[in-house]
Amino acid sequence: MALEALRNVIKNNPGSETECMGHFKLIFSLLRVHGAGKVQQLSLEVVNIVTSNQECVSNIAESLVLSNLLPLLHSLPSSRQLVLETLYALTSNTKIIKEAMAKGALIYLLDMFCNSTHPQVRSQTAELFAKMTSDKLIGPKVRLTLMKFLPGVFMDAMRDNSEAAVHIFEGTHENPELIWNDNSREKVSTTVREMMLEHFRQQRDNPDVNWKLPKEFTVAYGSAQGELSVGGVFLRIFIAQPGWVLRKPREFLVSLFEKLTELLGKNNPNNETLETVTTATVCLFSTQTQLADQVPPLGHLPKILQALNHKNNTIPKSSIRIIHALSDNEICVRAMASLETIGPLMTGMKVRSDMAGLACEALNRMFQKEQTDLVAQALRVELVPYLLRLLEGIGLETLDNPAATKAQIVKALKSMTRSLQYGEQVNEILSRSNIWSAFKDQKHDLFISESQTAGYLTGPGVAGYLTAGTTSTVMPVVPPPVDSENGDLG
Repeated sequence: MALEALRNVIKNNPGSETECMGHFKLIFSLLRVHGAGKVQQLSLEVVNIVTSNQECVSNIAESLVLSNLLPLLHSLPSSRQLVLETLYALTSNTKIIKEAMAKGALIYLLDMFCNSTHPQVRSQTAELFAKMTSDKLIGPKVRLTLMKFLPGVFMDAMRDNSEAAVHIFEGTHENPELIWNDNSREKVSTTVREMMLEHFRQQRDNPDVNWKLPKEFTVAYGSAQGELSVGGVFLRIFIAQPGWVLRKPREFLVSLFEKLTELLGKNNPNNETLETVTTATVCLFSTQTQLADQVPPLGHLPKILQALNHKNNTIPKSSIRIIHALSDNEICVRAMASLETIGPLMTGMKVRSDMAGLACEALNRMFQKEQTDLVAQALRVELVPYLLRLLEGIGLETLDNPAATKAQIVKALKSMTRSLQYGEQVNEILSRSNIWSAFKDQKHDLFISESQTAGYLTGPGVAGYLTAGTTSTVMPVVPPPVDSENGDLG
């Protein structure tokens, strides 16, 4: 009756709740009277009402009494929503979030989110997680702990829409940012329930016990085992679905380049991993071209260019693919002009003659950006004579279709001749070349693919010519008409 009277007084006399300050250890201790549900319920109602007052919340934070409240999430099912509501109000205080972490709030709440059969309880739990992770001081630690149990996409969904987070948990997904199915859900739910029950038993016997995860703990989602993941994105699936709208594209870009440069710096990286990371990077720039603007400030371009000189020839191949992907971006080309780019790219082309087509297209793109320093580099390392030798077909033997590569070379050389400072020097070298006189006046646009990976014409190349033959078949762009089953109408 005393608790009921206290509840009514506070409820009907706003401001009177401050009279409880200094007595919260006593009030919260009544939450531990096991077997007396009515006493626990009324104590909880008193606590819930006083949390509307920030002075009371601060006093509760000083009292260190959360270990009396948290177990009710398991032991008092009828009051779960009220406990969650109370915790939501209390977690406006950073000190309380810190205490909640220590006393096992996350494992109780994870059990509510994963295993409760009440949709509103699960939704409220998601909202509470979102609030806790948004705390500037403790929030990042809360998120890191939750990510030991759930993929990061869940925390973002909780922040945006708590009900959607529950639906995602209950669904089956396989996309670049989430692999989640019945096995994953069962594994997490079971692990959480077992850990919660163990902590509940310990806390019931000793309110001072703290909850800690083992240092190397992680829930192995069965569905994601063996998948290469970078920055929270599954690369295999991203390569298959490059148009997927990423939640955090810049963070993915940063993680991808860190992984890429780590692999490029090794003597013998895993070839399959390097190929996958490189392909994912190329895919990212093919669908989100504006992201390339952010590459130079990351500081990785020198390492990518340096890798062109690597003795392991799988590494220059990867670098050439990345440079090709970035060569259409003005900011990246400007950055490459300030670095030693043309010499290393020539070296990479010689080591990986099968990549000459891609490298020549990259050169064409770069010289079209009219960066004087790049033309200066080209003259210094004798790129023009090297490209003229390629026009003769020397070094293009491994390519299936050298015609398009030759077209790229011609366009690149012409772009170099337009340099105000060095154009005359380029023209002087070209004027002494017989092969150049055979190529310079031809129309080359028909031989250049618009694809990101430098398309090539089929058919053998004939020295001095880009055409593969004298005739061509043009396929119609629409299907032929369907034959009528009724015969001619005329």
